[in-house]
Amino acid sequence: MASLEQSINFQRRAIILVGIVLLLRLLYAALFAINPIGDEAYYWDWGRQPDYGYYSKPPFIAWLYAFVDWVGQGSLFAIRATAAVLGTLSILILFKLTESLFDARTGWLAVLLSLAAPANAALSFFLTIDAPLLICWSIALWMFWRYITGEGKTGTLLTLFLSLAVGHLCKQMMMIFPLLALIFLASHRETRPFLRRPSLWMVFFGSYLSLIPPLVWNAQHDWITFEHTSHHFEVKNEGGSYVIERLKDFLSFVGTQFGVLSPGTAFVLFSLCLTGLPLFGKVSKPARYLLSFGAIPIVMMLLIALRQGMQPNWPAVFYVSGIVLTAGWYGGKFQFGCPPASWRRLFPVTIAVGVILTSYFYFAPMVFEALGKSGHKGDPNRRLLGYDLVAKEFEVLRRSVPGSDDHFLVALGHRDFTSQLAFGLPDQPRVYLWDSDGIITSQYEMWNNPLEDGFEGKDGLVLLPVSSELPDAFVAAFESVSKVGEFAVNFGYDRKISVSVFRGMHLKSWPESPPPQKP
Repeated sequence: MASLEQSINFQRRAIILVGIVLLLRLLYAALFAINPIGDEAYYWDWGRQPDYGYYSKPPFIAWLYAFVDWVGQGSLFAIRATAAVLGTLSILILFKLTESLFDARTGWLAVLLSLAAPANAALSFFLTIDAPLLICWSIALWMFWRYITGEGKTGTLLTLFLSLAVGHLCKQMMMIFPLLALIFLASHRETRPFLRRPSLWMVFFGSYLSLIPPLVWNAQHDWITFEHTSHHFEVKNEGGSYVIERLKDFLSFVGTQFGVLSPGTAFVLFSLCLTGLPLFGKVSKPARYLLSFGAIPIVMMLLIALRQGMQPNWPAVFYVSGIVLTAGWYGGKFQFGCPPASWRRLFPVTIAVGVILTSYFYFAPMVFEALGKSGHKGDPNRRLLGYDLVAKEFEVLRRSVPGSDDHFLVALGHRDFTSQLAFGLPDQPRVYLWDSDGIITSQYEMWNNPLEDGFEGKDGLVLLPVSSELPDAFVAAFESVSKVGEFAVNFGYDRKISVSVFRGMHLKSWPESPPPQKP
């Protein structure tokens, strides 16, 4: 009875704490919404043109943004609120996973470790592909464990199937899950009989059928997603010593992981991964499960980091198991070679450091603003500043042009500039992008241009950041081009850009680009 009461007590604690955190995050999103980051505005623009495939990712993030935009009527708060709900909900799922593997007390430790990780704060503020992906991955981990321990039957398999299928449509990383599951099942005689179950194979391989639509889309678009993805695995050499460059990339990657997880959590997590793998065949079933879905891919990531540069968020899904593994160690459920058991008493310090770093994410922007240094390199809001001012200044010039409502809009430069402008303008119009390099680097180059959308003979407004002269090829696309004006925008402490605005009269053609190339 005492054990049941204790379990209920920790469940209640977890629900109350996560609920309070969610309310605080929603309040923060309502009070401090400035601009979306580039990826958010970019995916938002995807959502306005729903499809079953896109340049760099499967389509689920675009579908999610289409729904959020419909519900929120183009508001930034709707985006922020969705991120807060998904990011915080993932912690409750983590609690249920940890409780199934160990007990409610260990689940409570996992909740504290997650909330003290700056990565979860960012995940719950920025709506990117990682938010829905982590939900799907966490549910799949939980359901697969329930299935192999006999806690669930048909409903568990169905939920596993749906989480995998949707996860595949979120990000390519989800495709690794069935492979890791098979490694776990094959690693011990106790679990090998599951490999003879047709229903499990149907779930694993059947989930990949959700990828048929984006595969068909890619076949129609020169397999552009594959080209883009392969670009991530290229080894780049900047001309210096290969060994030194690889060492710098490796240390940079590891350093960012200590930042996103918090130093104490990262140290314990990596130590458990590295010392637990040699004991893989001897540890308990829950520990082996977590090593399969956490330690194996995390160590692989570390090895890849010795070969090439890595994005900080690539191992995100593997840290779900890593956090549970860390919570299990702090809860005394197992002991590997390192860290020593005596270090468990440092748990409060680990949480305190994580809370300080997480608080920095939320409150440092206010401090930098009070000091007059918004946009400083240390300001977490650095990537959010300036784009609302670009939209505001351009809107003034735009309304000074007769018949501007009938003008199409074009931006030259980076896709972030284009998507942020589209989001920030009051009417959130379609903004086209033209890149003089002729290389397909974003979804914008794959959509119709103004000529294909029926704007032949119509007038357009063109925004050109940094430079004050339009490329000759672009000028030739109109009968005449005149400059409407220019303005400068402060993007923060040490960044300022100038933007020139032109009016193109009577579109004649659209500058052709070379055939698609690898980014």
